Amino acid sequence: MTQRQSPTVRRRRLALTLRQLRDAAGLAASEAARRVDHDASWLSRIETAEVRPHPNDVRALLSLYGVESDQAEAVIAVARQAKQRGWWQRYSDILPDWFSTYVGMESEASVIRTYECQMIPGLLQTEEYARSAIMGGPIPVRPDEGERQVSLRMERQAILTSEDPPLLRVVVDEGAVRRLVGGAAVMKAQIDRLIEVSESANVQILMLPYSAGVGFDGSFVILNFPPLPEPYPDAAEDQMVYVDTLTGALYLERPAEISAYAAAYEQLQATALGPKETRTELTKISNELTA
Repeated sequence: MTQRQSPTVRRRRLALTLRQLRDAAGLAASEAARRVDHDASWLSRIETAEVRPHPNDVRALLSLYGVESDQAEAVIAVARQAKQRGWWQRYSDILPDWFSTYVGMESEASVIRTYECQMIPGLLQTEEYARSAIMGGPIPVRPDEGERQVSLRMERQAILTSEDPPLLRVVVDEGAVRRLVGGAAVMKAQIDRLIEVSESANVQILMLPYSAGVGFDGSFVILNFPPLPEPYPDAAEDQMVYVDTLTGALYLERPAEISAYAAAYEQLQATALGPKETRTELTKISNELTA
């Protein structure tokens, strides 16, 4: 399995599909579970992506829902993929469950839109910036754990240069660009990295300048996922909003929640400097740090 095919996304898509197919069959969760010799709580955990169902159980549910032949085999194939281990599992010693879910989602996203008001986004950080941010943060981290977190952050960035990279759209507040994380030399290298990567076809970086006035009090990420190919029965594009907190994360999926954050991102994007103007300002800030 490649890094761009995530068991986390597969498990989530499978859960949504099985719930939709049960609804289309007109069956209550308790009745569907009983007819495949399980209890209702088992099916509830599957439909909320809390557990990975065995492919044989998925086959039984699909038969009950009247899904046959190629469509059924496509869903069962996704069920098998959902049971595999993601590349990030080797970092399980320093990766909390709530962030492991995000890394799994990020690994298969087709579009990543993010607003950052305090820090440079992790996907664009240099190694030294990441190290300074992790070790200098408000939560104490042991040196060995810190180095593991830096390695994870660097490995996440591989998606940007993969064969099928996501579109990365970033609005970063000027305060995040001017904050001296790690000192002037580290920050200059970080800004130079932003200038360099902003020339990539799949990356757009926009800076929200101080002159724009009030920005947005809180960073967030909007993830879009590609539809699964036919004959998979659920071909709709999927979206999610991720909001980081001190001790966990929020994963927002309701249409109203996604619309609100999408509208906020569009407004921030419209207020920010354009790509060319952003590179010009970043170059000025880099030169100031050199002086």
